[in-house]
Amino acid sequence: MAPKRPTVRHPVSLFVPGGVLLLAASAVQAEEVVRSAAAPYAVFLCYGACAAALLLSWYYDQSRLLCVASVVVLTVWIAERLPNVPHVAGLAAVFLLPLNFMLFAWIKERGVMSFEGFLAMGAVVAQAYGVVWIGGGNLRGAEAFLGWGERSVALGWLSIPALLAFAIAGVVLLVLFAIRRTTAEPGLLWALAAMFLGVSQTLQRDALLLYAGTAGLVLVFAVLEHGYDIAYRDELTELPGRRAFNHVMEQLGGTYTLAICDIDEFKKLNDTYGHETGDQILRMVAVKLSQVGGGGRAFRYGGEEFLLVFRGLSAKEAAPFVESVRQAVAGAEFFLRAPDRPVMKPKEPVAKSPGTRTPIDITISAGVAGRSGRHSSPELVLDAADTALYRAKEAGRNCVKLAETTPA
Repeated sequence: MAPKRPTVRHPVSLFVPGGVLLLAASAVQAEEVVRSAAAPYAVFLCYGACAAALLLSWYYDQSRLLCVASVVVLTVWIAERLPNVPHVAGLAAVFLLPLNFMLFAWIKERGVMSFEGFLAMGAVVAQAYGVVWIGGGNLRGAEAFLGWGERSVALGWLSIPALLAFAIAGVVLLVLFAIRRTTAEPGLLWALAAMFLGVSQTLQRDALLLYAGTAGLVLVFAVLEHGYDIAYRDELTELPGRRAFNHVMEQLGGTYTLAICDIDEFKKLNDTYGHETGDQILRMVAVKLSQVGGGGRAFRYGGEEFLLVFRGLSAKEAAPFVESVRQAVAGAEFFLRAPDRPVMKPKEPVAKSPGTRTPIDITISAGVAGRSGRHSSPELVLDAADTALYRAKEAGRNCVKLAETTPA
């Protein structure tokens, strides 16, 4: 069984700040007075934002975003040194720009200091040298392909090949985001849109710098969101982790309830079926817990333990929602992967022979405690929930117990 990803509540979606940044840049560019006032600072925005994206990408070991930020900087650097008419080097740089976005979005992240990271950065450097070499007139016919003559001018000075490259890259980024649901793809998509607006007005230096700076800021957001994921999100289950829960604990007040959920006999399951099956069990339970009702929020606390936080609910009010999750886990069908299961899902359904799928019973126990006069702090409420969890284990597991101080 391959469990679906949990429904996580991300702190900020790049579709919001990315769109706001691009809208703000467009508004600045549209107003003559504002554009004139901002023009002297556009170069600082561009190179400052891109430098921040480069440094943060290096710090967080994100080779894909590092390479994209490098491509943005190189494209601006080349375009700034062109005359006021389209030049073959500029055509080549703009044509390669969306292809690089698409390439670095497609490949897997391996880190800056890995072999793949060095290979990606080497590809960027090689392209830079290639563009300069083409610009020196060393490749006959390049301008004919990249520009396609006077008939190719479809938007500003962009050629049809460049427009097609931008369109294909945009579609690929949308598809990758729909499949992967990571923070990198929306950032790359907004940065690509910003660069498209910038290079389509490349005869206006300030516009190119403004939109390239916007792309740099979007990439900064993308790297910071990745940093948030590292610090606050559990990689295996994709639920918020213990550090995120500690942060939430500092903000709890008024009426709230905490529930500690523990997978029954997890060590035995892990030892019997292996760590890979144990990871699948953790992901399956995480999916069920992330779907808890009552406004509850699920966290991976550590090992086989999870936490549910209910703001504004007493323990008596939250207990039915915890019980519903317990029933959902107990009722879920979890099967071991068959030894002859293919790596890729076949296009046509394959008849399964009897006995090739081994079911495993997965259950959880939970302890629930709410804020009260005796348990007036989150730490005391957590301790009470932990004590209630032990009572659930002693009662035979696969049940929910309320803290003893909870009113009947």
